[in-house]
Amino acid sequence: MIVFIGLAVLVVGLTSMVTLAVHMAAAVRSRSAEPLLHPWVFVQAAVTPLFCAGLAFLSGHMTGFDPTDPSSICNGRVSRMFRDPSVPESRLVTRSVVPVSVVCEKYPGDPGATEQVPGWVNPVVFAGGGLALGFAGLAPFTGVLRRRLCRPGAETN
Repeated sequence: MIVFIGLAVLVVGLTSMVTLAVHMAAAVRSRSAEPLLHPWVFVQAAVTPLFCAGLAFLSGHMTGFDPTDPSSICNGRVSRMFRDPSVPESRLVTRSVVPVSVVCEKYPGDPGATEQVPGWVNPVVFAGGGLALGFAGLAPFTGVLRRRLCRPGAETN
């Protein structure tokens, strides 16, 4: 079931990226902002960074996770793809969903604890979420923008 949900999210995200690129190409070709000033274009522009933020979130949250043995995140038995030789063998895993964090420590409060999530994940998650909120918030106002920016006969040479 989760595979079907993941595939649906992937299809929606990639479709939004492609259709947004087509609308941008049409705007560049016509040298007008009119093709971009439709509510659905802004919705697609909101879905695209949200999709990227979701991929970054999943990437960070699944860091070091071996689906065959979930208890092996920090103890050196992870799959080769996720193995980090700089991480010492440890037993305690502290997770945080927002901000995305997976910390491996030998005991609570260990000063030598290591963060498993790459540093780029949280900025991408928050920037993507902010851009998505911004575009979604502007979508209802595209009609006003279109009337003001795309008046017939308002072109200046």
